[in-house]
Amino acid sequence: MTLPPMGLAQRLMLLGMLAVVLSTTVGGLLLREQLHAVILRSMAGSLGERADRIAAGMRLDRDGTPSLDHRLVNDEFRFVFSGWYWQLEEGGTVHRSRSLWDSRLETPTDRHVAGSDVLLLTYGPRDELLYGLVRPLSIQGHDYRLFVYGPAGPSRKDMVFIDRFLVVMLGGLAAALLAGMYFQVRLGLRPLRRLHDRLQGIHAGEHDRVGTGYGPDLDPLAAEVDEVLERNARIVMRARGNAADLSHALKKPLALLNAQSRDGSLVAASVQKQVETMNRMIERHLARAGSGAGDVRRIDVGECLKGLLGLMKMLHASRSLDWRLDLPGAVHWRGESTDLEEMLGNLLDNAGKWARSQVWVTLQVFRQATNEQEGMASRTGFVAICIDDDGEGLDDDEIARARRRGERFDESTEGSGLGLAIASDIAETYGGRLDLGRSPLGGLQVMLRLPR
Repeated sequence: MTLPPMGLAQRLMLLGMLAVVLSTTVGGLLLREQLHAVILRSMAGSLGERADRIAAGMRLDRDGTPSLDHRLVNDEFRFVFSGWYWQLEEGGTVHRSRSLWDSRLETPTDRHVAGSDVLLLTYGPRDELLYGLVRPLSIQGHDYRLFVYGPAGPSRKDMVFIDRFLVVMLGGLAAALLAGMYFQVRLGLRPLRRLHDRLQGIHAGEHDRVGTGYGPDLDPLAAEVDEVLERNARIVMRARGNAADLSHALKKPLALLNAQSRDGSLVAASVQKQVETMNRMIERHLARAGSGAGDVRRIDVGECLKGLLGLMKMLHASRSLDWRLDLPGAVHWRGESTDLEEMLGNLLDNAGKWARSQVWVTLQVFRQATNEQEGMASRTGFVAICIDDDGEGLDDDEIARARRRGERFDESTEGSGLGLAIASDIAETYGGRLDLGRSPLGGLQVMLRLPR
């Protein structure tokens, strides 16, 4: 039979209960042992003090019989069966206190009280439990053993009282600790429950972001979740944009086919050409749809640029453009290689179409963090690819229009008008941005910035 999995609160409570029970039990046993030892040491000191008085008052009569000067000892040794007794032994001869009357105590020297190496344990004339100790005593050249006993009842009552007090005190302490731990777990996990409720609200469509306010421990997690949600939202928007791009790109060949079919000028070569055009568009957009922004790899941006520049030189070989590449060294970016190639390929191809004689490509790395006020957010800086051409460039109004899907400024130039919009969409998928401006060369400057 397998036990159901426990939640975080249950695990914390269980571990806390084990810690409390273990600590209070071990602490209680150690404290009990020390308190019992204090009581036994007190009893041993009391018996030792009486033994010293008895030894000081012990004399030998003329006949060699030991006698005690009762002025030096307490009266408890004179009252019969008072519970306080002494016994002096020499060989088989035994001398005893008046309190024993005609009784004799068993005086084993190997029955020690638990927790004490000094106190002996025996039973009195009325079968009461006694604590005692033994002292060697020499009187005028005669060697004796002096046994002094006292009642064990008061000491044992004190120890029982201590045991009960410890049980009640430590039990109450454990209960208080468990109650405090319960409220601590409830209060400590409240931000996590709020985060869970917020995620459920997102799933139900009530919220679109997790937000902050969960404390310094959970706010970074909430920020990561929001980043994932934002990336997913960008991917969805990109997918919708892909569909719109494909729809826009197919309009022209479909319109040509429709017009030719109506006026009867439809020929096989024309149909074949438009079909091939549409097929290339479909394959291109399918490839873009398959380039998932979530599939993150470490890509060498410089090597990617070198490969694309070689391809651009072949595509625009008839124009004899001067392609220049400025690399600061090995620069890496984490993302999907096909996405990077798609963005840079569109931007370089666009520069190659509009440049008069030269295209400059500069790669830079900015290690400082950016924030949302700057248009993008990154905790590790960003990579910037700047592409300058010496073409006619764009004015402010044209720059604003250039990023719209399908916007073209020269119908004589081959293309679908989607290049800048596609590059901007992919950049935004990664939290980056695409900026347009005037180039020092006199044409258009395109700045692609991507978080590292």
